[in-house]
Amino acid sequence: MEIKRYEFILEASTPIAHHSESFGNSAIVMRRKVRQPDGTWRQVPVVTGDTMRHGLREAAAYAFLDAAGLLDEGQLGEAALRLLFAGGMLTERGDAANIKLDHFREMCELCPPLALLGGCADNRMIPGRLAVDDAILICSEQHRYLPDWVTEWKPADGTTVGEQLDTCRASLEEVQRVRMDPVLDPGKRKLLLPDAAVEVSHRLASAEGAHEANDAMARDESKSSMMPRRFERMAQGSLFYWSATCNCYSELDVDTFHTMLGAFLANACVGGKRGTGHGKLRAVTARNIEIRRPSQRVGVVDVGSLGPRVGQRFVEHVAQRKEQIRTWLSSVNA
Repeated sequence: MEIKRYEFILEASTPIAHHSESFGNSAIVMRRKVRQPDGTWRQVPVVTGDTMRHGLREAAAYAFLDAAGLLDEGQLGEAALRLLFAGGMLTERGDAANIKLDHFREMCELCPPLALLGGCADNRMIPGRLAVDDAILICSEQHRYLPDWVTEWKPADGTTVGEQLDTCRASLEEVQRVRMDPVLDPGKRKLLLPDAAVEVSHRLASAEGAHEANDAMARDESKSSMMPRRFERMAQGSLFYWSATCNCYSELDVDTFHTMLGAFLANACVGGKRGTGHGKLRAVTARNIEIRRPSQRVGVVDVGSLGPRVGQRFVEHVAQRKEQIRTWLSSVNA
C-alpha cells in the first residue's frame, strides 16, 4: 500500500458563499470552533471537507463517464446517477449480487473512483480510502495549526504568508442583495392582462393607504414581493489550506486519485450562489507537486515526475471496459 497526501494553498478567485444557517433573511458563513493559545475559543470560517470531497466525487464521475463515452444525454438510470454523483443510498432490498464482496470488487474494477470514495450499494455501506480535510481559512486564529511550509510560503509580494496573517474577520464581509418586484415598474405593468393590471393597481393603492394610515396589518397584507437579503461571504483573495490523503493499492489507484484532483482543481467551485459569481477556488501552490500557471493549465496537477501522464492509465482502463460498464450501470441498485 502507498499513502498519497497532497497539501494545497487555495485562493478564492471569487467570493465564497458557503453558509451554515440563516436567521430570518441573513445567511451565516460556515465556521468551526478553534482553541487559541490563551485558552479562549474562536469561530473560524471554513469550507467543509464534505463540500471538498463532493467536489472530488463530481469531478471523478464526469471524468469516468467521459472516458466511458457516457456523457451524452439520457445514458444513466436514477440509481446509477445517484451512485456516481452522491455515493448511492441504502435500500431494503434489490439485486442481492450487489452486496457480495466479489461483486463489489468487480464494481470497483469497472469504476475505479468508487474504490477510493466508497459508497452505498443495496443494503451495505462501503467505506472509501480517501480522507479529505476542511479547507481552512489561513488566518491568525489558525496559525498554530498550519504546517510550517504554509506560513513560510512567499506570494508575489515577497513576504511570507506568516508575516501577512490577519484575523479571520478581515476575510469576511457582509453584503445585501434585493430581489425586485416587477409590478413596481410602471413599464412592466403595461405587459399585464387587463384583469391583472386592475388587481395590481388596487393592491398598490391599498399599500399606499396603509402606509399613510400607519396600519401595520393592512400594510403586511398588501406588501410587494420585493425581498432584501443579507449574507456573509469570504472575500475574494482569501487563502485556504487544504489537504487530501488516499491509501493506494495499485498504480491505477494513484492515477485515479491524480485524475480526481486535477479535474476538480481545474474548475473548483464550492458553496452557494454560484450563479452570481461566487465559489471559485484556484490552487496557487502545493506541497511536493507543482501547480501550473493558469495560462498553462491543461491539468492543474503536474505529477510528471511521479509517473505517466495524469489520467492516461485511468482513461485507458475505463475505455477498455465500456460495454461492461454500460451493462453494470443499467442494473446497479444504489
